[in-house]
Amino acid sequence: MRFRYVIFLLGLLFIYKSFGADPYRKAYGKYAYSLKSTLKKITKKNHHSRDYYDLSLAFFQIDKDEEYETDHSLIDIYSENPFGADDYNYTHFNQRCGEYSQEGQCFNREHIFPQSSFNKDYPMKSDIFHVYPTDGFVNGRRGELPFGEVQKIHWQSKNGSKIGTGVNGDFRGRVFEPIDEFKGDIARSLFYFATRYEDQIKNFEHKMLDGSRKRVYKKWVIDVLLRWHKNDPVSSYERRRNNAGEKFQGNRNPFIDHPEWVELIWD
Repeated sequence: MRFRYVIFLLGLLFIYKSFGADPYRKAYGKYAYSLKSTLKKITKKNHHSRDYYDLSLAFFQIDKDEEYETDHSLIDIYSENPFGADDYNYTHFNQRCGEYSQEGQCFNREHIFPQSSFNKDYPMKSDIFHVYPTDGFVNGRRGELPFGEVQKIHWQSKNGSKIGTGVNGDFRGRVFEPIDEFKGDIARSLFYFATRYEDQIKNFEHKMLDGSRKRVYKKWVIDVLLRWHKNDPVSSYERRRNNAGEKFQGNRNPFIDHPEWVELIWD
Protein backbone atom coordinates (compact mmCIF):
# COMPACT_ATOMS: atom_id res chain seq x y z
CA MET A 1 0.00 0.00 0.00
CA ARG A 2 2.81 2.40 0.86
CA PHE A 3 4.38 1.81 -2.60
CA ARG A 4 1.07 2.55 -4.33
CA TYR A 5 0.66 5.70 -2.27
CA VAL A 6 4.12 6.90 -3.26
CA ILE A 7 3.34 6.22 -6.92
CA PHE A 8 0.08 8.14 -6.55
CA LEU A 9 1.88 11.13 -5.05
CA LEU A 10 4.49 11.06 -7.80
CA GLY A 11 1.69 11.02 -10.36
CA LEU A 12 0.07 14.05 -8.76
CA LEU A 13 3.44 15.83 -8.72
CA PHE A 14 3.90 15.09 -12.42
CA ILE A 15 0.43 16.43 -13.24
CA TYR A 16 1.04 19.51 -11.10
CA LYS A 17 4.37 20.25 -12.75
CA SER A 18 2.95 19.67 -16.21
CA PHE A 19 0.03 21.98 -15.50
CA GLY A 20 2.30 24.57 -13.96
CA ALA A 21 4.55 24.49 -17.01
CA ASP A 22 1.72 25.34 -19.40
CA PRO A 23 2.08 29.06 -20.17
CA TYR A 24 -1.51 29.27 -21.41
CA ARG A 25 -3.36 27.88 -18.38
CA LYS A 26 -4.96 31.28 -17.64
CA ALA A 27 -6.26 31.56 -21.21
CA TYR A 28 -8.38 28.42 -21.35
CA GLY A 29 -12.11 29.02 -21.33
CA LYS A 30 -11.84 32.61 -22.53
CA TYR A 31 -12.74 34.01 -25.92
CA ALA A 32 -12.96 37.19 -27.97
CA TYR A 33 -11.00 40.19 -26.72
CA SER A 34 -10.82 38.83 -23.17
CA LEU A 35 -8.75 35.93 -24.53
CA LYS A 36 -6.62 38.36 -26.53
CA SER A 37 -5.86 40.52 -23.46
CA THR A 38 -4.94 37.43 -21.44
CA LEU A 39 -2.59 36.28 -24.18
CA LYS A 40 -1.07 39.77 -24.22
CA LYS A 41 -0.10 39.37 -20.55
CA ILE A 42 1.26 35.88 -21.18
CA THR A 43 3.38 36.86 -24.20
CA LYS A 44 4.73 39.93 -22.39
CA LYS A 45 5.62 38.19 -19.12
CA ASN A 46 8.64 36.21 -20.32
CA HIS A 47 9.62 38.38 -23.29
CA HIS A 48 13.24 39.45 -22.94
CA SER A 49 14.06 42.06 -25.55
CA ARG A 50 17.17 41.28 -27.58
CA ASP A 51 19.51 43.59 -29.44
CA TYR A 52 18.66 44.20 -33.09
CA TYR A 53 22.08 42.89 -34.13
CA ASP A 54 21.29 39.55 -32.46
CA LEU A 55 18.59 38.84 -35.04
CA SER A 56 21.01 38.35 -37.92
CA LEU A 57 22.98 35.82 -35.88
CA ALA A 58 19.85 34.04 -34.65
CA PHE A 59 18.42 33.61 -38.13
CA PHE A 60 21.01 30.95 -38.96
CA GLN A 61 19.63 28.79 -36.16
CA ILE A 62 15.99 29.81 -36.19
CA ASP A 63 15.42 30.00 -39.96
CA LYS A 64 17.77 27.28 -41.16
CA ASP A 65 16.20 25.37 -44.05
CA GLU A 66 15.26 21.89 -42.86
CA GLU A 67 11.91 21.76 -44.67
CA TYR A 68 12.31 22.56 -48.35
CA GLU A 69 15.83 21.90 -49.59
CA THR A 70 17.41 20.84 -46.27
CA ASP A 71 20.60 22.63 -47.30
CA HIS A 72 20.77 24.74 -44.11
CA SER A 73 20.49 27.97 -46.07
CA LEU A 74 18.09 30.61 -44.76
CA ILE A 75 14.39 30.16 -45.39
CA ASP A 76 13.44 33.43 -47.06
CA ILE A 77 9.66 33.77 -47.22
CA TYR A 78 9.96 36.26 -50.09
CA SER A 79 12.25 34.12 -52.29
CA GLU A 80 11.87 30.50 -51.14
CA ASN A 81 10.63 28.07 -53.79
CA PRO A 82 8.76 25.32 -51.89
CA PHE A 83 8.44 23.07 -54.96
CA GLY A 84 11.86 23.25 -56.58
CA ALA A 85 15.32 24.76 -56.54
CA ASP A 86 15.64 28.30 -55.23
CA ASP A 87 16.96 30.98 -57.58
CA TYR A 88 19.44 31.97 -54.88
CA ASN A 89 20.29 31.12 -51.27
CA TYR A 90 21.91 32.78 -48.27
CA THR A 91 24.23 30.60 -46.23
CA HIS A 92 26.71 33.01 -44.63
CA PHE A 93 26.41 35.80 -42.08
CA ASN A 94 28.57 38.02 -44.31
CA GLN A 95 25.78 38.02 -46.92
CA ARG A 96 23.90 40.60 -44.86
CA CYS A 97 22.89 43.65 -46.84
CA GLY A 98 24.92 46.68 -47.52
CA GLU A 99 24.06 48.05 -50.95
CA TYR A 100 21.94 46.09 -53.41
CA SER A 101 20.36 46.66 -56.81
CA GLN A 102 18.64 43.36 -57.60
CA GLU A 103 17.49 40.09 -56.10
CA GLY A 104 19.98 37.58 -54.80
CA GLN A 105 22.67 39.98 -53.57
CA CYS A 106 22.07 40.04 -49.81
CA PHE A 107 19.56 39.43 -47.02
CA ASN A 108 18.31 41.74 -44.31
CA ARG A 109 15.70 41.88 -41.52
CA GLU A 110 12.11 42.22 -42.67
CA HIS A 111 9.58 43.54 -40.16
CA ILE A 112 6.22 42.03 -41.07
CA PHE A 113 4.72 45.01 -39.25
CA PRO A 114 6.83 47.93 -40.57
CA GLN A 115 9.16 49.34 -37.93
CA SER A 116 8.66 52.90 -39.13
CA SER A 117 5.11 52.58 -37.72
CA PHE A 118 6.48 52.35 -34.18
CA ASN A 119 9.52 54.61 -34.64
CA LYS A 120 11.91 51.64 -34.52
CA ASP A 121 11.33 51.27 -30.78
CA TYR A 122 12.12 48.20 -28.70
CA PRO A 123 10.98 45.54 -28.06
CA MET A 124 9.04 45.61 -31.33
CA LYS A 125 12.18 46.30 -33.36
CA SER A 126 13.85 43.00 -32.42
CA ASP A 127 10.82 40.76 -31.81
CA ILE A 128 11.66 37.55 -33.67
CA PHE A 129 8.01 36.60 -34.15
CA HIS A 130 7.44 39.35 -36.68
CA VAL A 131 10.98 39.77 -38.05
CA TYR A 132 12.22 37.39 -40.75
CA PRO A 133 15.33 37.12 -42.94
CA THR A 134 14.43 38.17 -46.48
CA ASP A 135 16.15 39.22 -49.65
CA GLY A 136 17.08 42.88 -49.36
CA PHE A 137 15.76 43.88 -52.77
CA VAL A 138 12.34 42.23 -52.29
CA ASN A 139 12.15 43.64 -48.77
CA GLY A 140 12.86 47.08 -50.18
CA ARG A 141 10.16 46.70 -52.81
CA ARG A 142 7.62 45.73 -50.17
CA GLY A 143 8.60 48.70 -48.00
CA GLU A 144 5.64 49.68 -45.83
CA LEU A 145 2.95 48.27 -48.12
CA PRO A 146 0.05 46.52 -46.40
CA PHE A 147 -0.47 42.84 -47.06
CA GLY A 148 -3.35 41.98 -49.34
CA GLU A 149 -4.41 40.16 -52.48
CA VAL A 150 -3.24 41.50 -55.82
CA GLN A 151 -5.49 41.68 -58.87
CA LYS A 152 -3.28 43.71 -61.19
CA ILE A 153 0.42 42.86 -60.88
CA HIS A 154 2.94 45.72 -61.04
CA TRP A 155 5.99 43.69 -60.01
CA GLN A 156 6.76 40.09 -59.09
CA SER A 157 9.71 38.49 -57.31
CA LYS A 158 11.41 35.34 -58.59
CA ASN A 159 9.41 33.11 -56.26
CA GLY A 160 6.08 34.72 -57.15
CA SER A 161 5.57 37.27 -54.38
CA LYS A 162 3.60 40.14 -55.90
CA ILE A 163 3.10 43.88 -55.64
CA GLY A 164 0.10 45.44 -57.30
CA THR A 165 -3.36 46.89 -56.90
CA GLY A 166 -6.19 44.88 -55.54
CA VAL A 167 -9.72 45.11 -54.27
CA ASN A 168 -9.49 44.18 -50.60
CA GLY A 169 -12.75 45.11 -48.95
CA ASP A 170 -13.09 48.88 -49.14
CA PHE A 171 -9.34 49.40 -49.64
CA ARG A 172 -8.13 50.41 -53.09
CA GLY A 173 -4.38 50.67 -53.38
CA ARG A 174 -1.09 48.86 -53.72
CA VAL A 175 -0.53 45.79 -51.56
CA PHE A 176 2.08 43.07 -51.16
CA GLU A 177 1.00 39.44 -51.59
CA PRO A 178 3.38 36.61 -50.61
CA ILE A 179 3.14 33.13 -52.09
CA ASP A 180 0.51 30.77 -50.65
CA GLU A 181 3.11 28.75 -48.72
CA PHE A 182 3.78 31.63 -46.33
CA LYS A 183 0.46 33.45 -46.15
CA GLY A 184 -0.54 31.73 -42.93
CA ASP A 185 2.89 32.45 -41.42
CA ILE A 186 2.44 36.15 -42.09
CA ALA A 187 -1.15 36.19 -40.82
CA ARG A 188 -0.16 34.55 -37.53
CA SER A 189 2.77 36.95 -37.18
CA LEU A 190 0.42 39.91 -37.53
CA PHE A 191 -2.10 38.40 -35.10
CA TYR A 192 0.77 37.91 -32.63
CA PHE A 193 1.84 41.53 -33.07
CA ALA A 194 -1.71 42.76 -32.47
CA THR A 195 -1.82 40.73 -29.26
CA ARG A 196 1.65 41.25 -27.82
CA TYR A 197 1.46 45.04 -28.31
CA GLU A 198 -2.24 45.47 -27.59
CA ASP A 199 -1.67 48.32 -25.14
CA GLN A 200 0.66 50.25 -27.45
CA ILE A 201 -0.60 49.65 -30.96
CA LYS A 202 -3.31 52.32 -30.94
CA ASN A 203 -0.46 54.85 -31.02
CA PHE A 204 1.14 53.29 -34.10
CA GLU A 205 0.36 54.45 -37.62
CA HIS A 206 -0.19 52.24 -40.64
CA LYS A 207 -2.81 51.66 -43.35
CA MET A 208 -3.67 48.27 -41.87
CA LEU A 209 -4.66 49.66 -38.45
CA ASP A 210 -8.12 50.75 -37.32
CA GLY A 211 -6.90 52.77 -34.31
CA SER A 212 -8.27 50.42 -31.66
CA ARG A 213 -6.55 48.14 -29.14
CA LYS A 214 -9.17 45.41 -29.51
CA ARG A 215 -9.64 44.44 -33.14
CA VAL A 216 -6.47 46.40 -34.11
CA TYR A 217 -6.73 45.90 -37.87
CA LYS A 218 -9.29 47.21 -40.33
CA LYS A 219 -12.03 44.81 -41.33
CA TRP A 220 -10.61 44.20 -44.81
CA VAL A 221 -7.25 43.28 -43.27
CA ILE A 222 -8.89 40.88 -40.81
CA ASP A 223 -10.81 39.25 -43.67
CA VAL A 224 -7.61 38.70 -45.66
CA LEU A 225 -5.60 37.43 -42.67
CA LEU A 226 -8.34 35.04 -41.55
CA ARG A 227 -8.50 33.61 -45.06
CA TRP A 228 -4.72 33.16 -45.16
CA HIS A 229 -4.71 31.64 -41.67
CA LYS A 230 -7.37 29.07 -42.61
CA ASN A 231 -5.98 28.18 -46.02
CA ASP A 232 -2.34 27.84 -44.89
CA PRO A 233 -2.29 25.89 -41.58
CA VAL A 234 0.63 25.89 -39.15
CA SER A 235 3.67 24.22 -40.71
CA SER A 236 6.60 22.32 -39.22
CA TYR A 237 8.77 25.34 -40.03
CA GLU A 238 6.55 27.58 -37.89
CA ARG A 239 6.54 25.12 -34.99
CA ARG A 240 10.31 24.80 -35.10
CA ARG A 241 10.65 28.60 -35.36
CA ASN A 242 8.32 29.03 -32.38
CA ASN A 243 10.46 26.71 -30.24
CA ALA A 244 13.68 28.41 -31.29
CA GLY A 245 12.12 31.84 -30.83
CA GLU A 246 11.28 30.98 -27.24
CA LYS A 247 14.93 30.15 -26.59
CA PHE A 248 15.91 33.42 -28.23
CA GLN A 249 13.60 35.82 -26.35
CA GLY A 250 11.62 33.83 -23.80
CA ASN A 251 8.04 33.95 -25.11
CA ARG A 252 6.05 32.19 -27.84
CA ASN A 253 3.53 32.93 -30.57
CA PRO A 254 0.28 31.54 -29.10
CA PHE A 255 -1.37 31.32 -32.51
CA ILE A 256 1.14 28.71 -33.60
CA ASP A 257 0.53 26.67 -30.44
CA HIS A 258 -3.25 27.22 -30.57
CA PRO A 259 -4.29 28.28 -34.09
CA GLU A 260 -7.96 27.87 -33.10
CA TRP A 261 -7.62 30.99 -30.92
CA VAL A 262 -7.35 33.21 -34.00
CA GLU A 263 -10.96 32.53 -34.90
CA LEU A 264 -12.12 32.69 -31.27
CA ILE A 265 -10.80 36.27 -31.13
CA TRP A 266 -11.33 37.72 -34.61
CA ASP A 267 -13.80 35.64 -36.57
